[in-house]
Amino acid sequence: MKRYLVPFEGSDLSDAALRYAIQITTDVPGTLDIIYIADERVLINPIWEFAVLALQGIGTLGDIQYREKVKLELKTKLISRGEDILEELAEWPELNQEKENPISYSTRVDSGNPPKYISEISENYDIVFMGLWGEMHKHKLGLWGGTSEAVIRKGTSPVFLSTGPYVPLESIVIGFDNRPRARQSLAWAGMLGENLKLPVKVVTSSTDEGWRDEAVREAKEIAGSYETEFTFDASSKNAAEAVLDASSPGSLICMGAFGDQPIRELFLGSVAEEVLRRAKSPVLLLK
Repeated sequence: MKRYLVPFEGSDLSDAALRYAIQITTDVPGTLDIIYIADERVLINPIWEFAVLALQGIGTLGDIQYREKVKLELKTKLISRGEDILEELAEWPELNQEKENPISYSTRVDSGNPPKYISEISENYDIVFMGLWGEMHKHKLGLWGGTSEAVIRKGTSPVFLSTGPYVPLESIVIGFDNRPRARQSLAWAGMLGENLKLPVKVVTSSTDEGWRDEAVREAKEIAGSYETEFTFDASSKNAAEAVLDASSPGSLICMGAFGDQPIRELFLGSVAEEVLRRAKSPVLLLK
């Protein structure tokens, strides 16, 4: 039985990630662990502490016991908010336990540092489903959310990232360069295509026609192990451009998170980075 982790905080992309998890779980049976993490970082925010110190001697906020009481109340509110958000999931028709062949899932609220928390427990799951950005993205500069970035770099499981509204998956796109991570990605794409009954498009890209032909030959050899429809697209464009051109909102892009550099926590693969920056469809990153 597969285990899938869905960190859920009520944002639009988090909502989409959960819906993708439900679609995949329907055909690749497993258990969804849906978790809301009350972000304790707000309780130790330096700005908060500075404001408290500035008020010492002026009012009760300068009192240590009162400050701890305020923090506890805030933590309770964060947890209560998470409980309310998860309680609403019981109204989702897809999660109705009375229907035939219901989805197996559990919900819980916990507290901690979300990036660290998810990265540490990811090893217990087959896939982590999450939004590329979280609910605080509008307050943050950068290409994607800090939590998703940390889980990509430091977690151990494949990460499924929703980049836009949920669109039912209709195909899988895989960029293939015949390297170990590309072979792993193609194997995953074949497995998912077989179970979800989705066609898989394999994209090879190079200005060297002979190299492309050899890559296609190797890809066909791997594809022969799976019972799903494969098509092969050879392109002279750069790898990211070729993958993006082959995808659509109903596609799942499947690729390695890192290149062949040994310091994987420091360098997200350049192709993966460009795809994440521009993709309109969800991306499954393999480690």
